[in-house]
Amino acid sequence: MSHRLFNNFLFFLIFLFFTLFIRYHTASNEVITWDEATYIIAGREVLMGFLPYESLYEMKPPLLYYFYSIPLFFSQSLEAIRIYGILNIAISSFLIFFILKDYTKQYHSFLAALSFASIMNYYFWLETSSEIVSLPFILLSYIFFKKHEKSNLNLFLSGIFISISTLIRLNIAYLVIFMVLFLLIKKIKIKKKISEIFLFGLSGLIPLIFIIIIYYKQDLISLLYAGMVEVSLAYSSENSFLIGIFKYMKTIYKLCYFNPFPFLVLMILFIFMTFKKSLLKKDNKYLILFTSGILFSILATGQGFSHHLIMIIPFMVIFIFSKLINSKLLIFIRNIIISIIIIIPLYSSIIPNIILLRNNFDVRKNHQLRELSNLIGDSSTKILALDYHLLYFYSNNPYPLKLIHTPALARKTTKKRLIPLQNIGYYSNDYINKAFSNDYDYILCSTRICIEGRPNIENKKIKNLLKNYEIIKTINNFSRWEHTKIGNLLLYKKIKKSD
Repeated sequence: MSHRLFNNFLFFLIFLFFTLFIRYHTASNEVITWDEATYIIAGREVLMGFLPYESLYEMKPPLLYYFYSIPLFFSQSLEAIRIYGILNIAISSFLIFFILKDYTKQYHSFLAALSFASIMNYYFWLETSSEIVSLPFILLSYIFFKKHEKSNLNLFLSGIFISISTLIRLNIAYLVIFMVLFLLIKKIKIKKKISEIFLFGLSGLIPLIFIIIIYYKQDLISLLYAGMVEVSLAYSSENSFLIGIFKYMKTIYKLCYFNPFPFLVLMILFIFMTFKKSLLKKDNKYLILFTSGILFSILATGQGFSHHLIMIIPFMVIFIFSKLINSKLLIFIRNIIISIIIIIPLYSSIIPNIILLRNNFDVRKNHQLRELSNLIGDSSTKILALDYHLLYFYSNNPYPLKLIHTPALARKTTKKRLIPLQNIGYYSNDYINKAFSNDYDYILCSTRICIEGRPNIENKKIKNLLKNYEIIKTINNFSRWEHTKIGNLLLYKKIKKSD
């Protein structure tokens, strides 16, 4: 092993253990968001031999579920998924380190990579999200695209990696458009320009063609198109681009309010560096391209979810550190800023890890859903989880529905999103109504769904359904989906009619 390769491997191990330390406690947080449970269940279906969408449906692109099946292959556990997330963060940190070495000294690159890992310790970013899985491929695409003029192989590999990331997060397709436009407007000979666009397009199609062939052999092309493209477009079109901007501005405000250090510091520095004249230097064109492309891809979703912002964080870090280190700010001030970005998130992880240490690192101590699954019985039991559908994963109970993300079942907007699948016969027109009329043995939901009621929720149908059920188990202060609301989790059981 060469000295350079050994050094890179050593740095990767440092990032891995650092990320493991700051995110290890996440394994004790059973539910961070709903999405993770959805991907776990979809990944398990892949391991069972089903194609994505074939047996159960969630609208993310197919490759996400294949990547989710990797940790589940080794261990059918929540812990395996969280470690998989840690690994992806560590890889992304190393790639940021590698990228920044072209801009600044190795030491500063190292600090930037640690900063990224620390920033990712924000509560709502602790799950193994689709964004985290896609990040290494986006960064790899950037590395090779930046050097595409030196070799056709670099352009080819960039196309492969950005295609993979798109088949994990479909909105990355907007970044692909930005990259194609960049190749189109480049001031080079037309012959060279055509060959570059052709090569990039061809390489990008390879992963997609591979997926298409698999679905074609199973006669599921219409399901692939409807599930991956049409439903996603229906979802993103629910809000306009301007509404999307407003929602994300609101989300950024919340992130800065609830976690001012380091997120607020990061935002201020990013805006400050953006308006620096040195930003427009030729060396920054690829950084500008990817940052603007990803930013557009986030805004185009129009949803305003905080985890969507994960994809822009690596490039914000690269932006800031490539300029901050070389700025004329006093060394003392620079060091304070860097310390804030790294140390404060690191400190926030120390207390949870100390608690785990006191519990002999029993990460399952707070896994209440896992314990709840023991009350339900064998696999013949019928369950409806309107909240926290991780319960299905624990209990191995069959799904009564084809929609994996059962919390979305209660939303009125779900009906519109499912129209493309209804058109190909995947769902019946009255699917939602039937879902609320099935004879379930148990129903799981939170007080905010079953008791309080919320806008855009089928509140009347839920209350009518629950008339024949009684609460047999309450878990207090379980829901942590929102910062300001801590709710209770309720397990209902079918009331047996007296003879």
